Amino acid sequence: MTRLLSHADQVIANNQLAQHLEILHVDLVLGHVSRQWFITLLFYESVHWVEDQLQQKKYPPSFDHRTRKKRLRQVWFSHKTAIRAYLLLEHFSRQARYDGWIPTDQDLLDAQAYLQHVKTFII
Repeated sequence: MTRLLSHADQVIANNQLAQHLEILHVDLVLGHVSRQWFITLLFYESVHWVEDQLQQKKYPPSFDHRTRKKRLRQVWFSHKTAIRAYLLLEHFSRQARYDGWIPTDQDLLDAQAYLQHVKTFII
């Protein structure tokens, strides 16, 4: 039987995996890839955070990013800074996954701050 993780469990799992990847950032062979996946995991941690918060508010699951962003703007319209943080995480993730962008140490710190902002205000 397949076990499905809740969004809250997925937040924890993505966070733990990102922490494991963090130790590879200085590795000469895997450092660039670990940075790309680290930033991608932070974005998906924010995705599952938002989905968990929407679920607690009795919204149906968002099956795509467009729907989720629309709901994010509707439900938390007064938290523009948190919405912007979410959108920046998505942008960072897309750049890393599709454009080959290698995040710097500062980019990684910024992404962690954006995630914290999402988790603080999207409740």
